[in-house]
Amino acid sequence: MRSMKTLLRLLGAVSLTTVAASSVVACGSKSPEIHVDVAKLLEWYDANGKSKINQKLNKNDTTGKENYSIIADDSLIKTAELFKTKLLIQGSAAGKFKAKNTEATKFLSDLGFNSGSDSKDYSIDDVTKITALIAKVTSSTPGKIEANGTTDFKVSDGTCQVDIMNKAGNDATVVKSYTIKTLKNDALNINASVITNLIVNKDGLKLTDSEGFKQGQPISNFKLKINSDKKQKQFDSLITLLNTNVNTKFFNAVTGGTEVTGNFPTTKVFLEIHFGNVILSSRIDCDVPNA
Repeated sequence: MRSMKTLLRLLGAVSLTTVAASSVVACGSKSPEIHVDVAKLLEWYDANGKSKINQKLNKNDTTGKENYSIIADDSLIKTAELFKTKLLIQGSAAGKFKAKNTEATKFLSDLGFNSGSDSKDYSIDDVTKITALIAKVTSSTPGKIEANGTTDFKVSDGTCQVDIMNKAGNDATVVKSYTIKTLKNDALNINASVITNLIVNKDGLKLTDSEGFKQGQPISNFKLKINSDKKQKQFDSLITLLNTNVNTKFFNAVTGGTEVTGNFPTTKVFLEIHFGNVILSSRIDCDVPNA
């Protein structure tokens, strides 16, 4: 009898373990990728099934959260009445609506709208709810980021998650979530529009003794630091995002000229900043280091 009780207790433990493991897998599952034909209907993909959703560099200016990230451009996703205009057409009469085709019918059914089809009008209530649907990007996974020559960075195609909400507003609920592909972007304009704005001129940098900028001291001791704590956080996040090294060089002329090595001289020097293979578009006039 004792052996039987022990066996039942062990079997119960195994059963509980199995249920718990299944729950973990379910919670960790990813959103399904949207069907390519539906993405074409919504005009998120082109006729060849290639994504039209671009990726762009985003700057967060929120205090304490200053950083850069690559996000999906949602301009094609947040179009007003997107699902009604792309998935429905006039039905049996003016003011009546049916699905544009069988793919639209399947997709609308997946969203919970089953009163109509591509051959049958949807109910007024369903049309109202379809019209109210909105989509929003909730997360982005960028592609690989690499230098684009010596002037910019590029990002290969990635993915993003789109949540289809039942309506706009803070009390909206998620109807369904999907993963969609994002387009590669060969022109993030990081050099021109971002780095140059972070470091406009010598006043944007800490050119002080403590940073190693001093006449007669080794140039190798120089540390690139930004005066603004906010910009420094954004700069650091950008370097982490780009996964690149920052190197500094000094020259004796604003263009061309000879690289200055060894110790800082008594003459004017110009700082050139390298982000991996990408070089800041213009050198910074640093005047003469402190004696």
